[in-house]
Amino acid sequence: MKRNVVIVALLALTLSCAGACGKKDAADTKVSQSAPVNSADLVGTWKGTGDEISTLTLGSDGSYKDDAGDLYMVGTYKVDSSAGTLTVNESEYGMVFTYSVELSGNDLTLQLDGGLPRTFTKK
Repeated sequence: MKRNVVIVALLALTLSCAGACGKKDAADTKVSQSAPVNSADLVGTWKGTGDEISTLTLGSDGSYKDDAGDLYMVGTYKVDSSAGTLTVNESEYGMVFTYSVELSGNDLTLQLDGGLPRTFTKK
C-alpha cells in the first residue's frame, strides 16, 4: 500500500511538472512593438544572433529565404505595419507563419505567438 502511495505521488508530480516546468508564459516571451515597421525597413539580409543560426533574406519584391545551412525555406512575405507583423508564406509545403516584429536600429526580433524570439542583425 505504501509503495502505491509513493508511485501515485510521483506520477502526480511528474504530470504537474510536465504542464508547468519549463513552460514559459506567453507574456514572458512577448515582443513589444515600439514603432511601426514597414516592408522597406526589413528588406535586406539578416544574420542570426545568439542561438539563432539562420540567415534571412527579405527581398524588395516580397521574396523570403530562411537559410540555416542544410535546412532552408523559401517563399514570400508581407508586412502589416498596423499590426506589427510579418507573415511568411512558405512555397514548398504551403505553410504560413505570422511573426510579431520588433526593429531597433540594425537588430530584428521575430516571434511566433508564445514562442521564443528569433533575433537577427542586419548584414
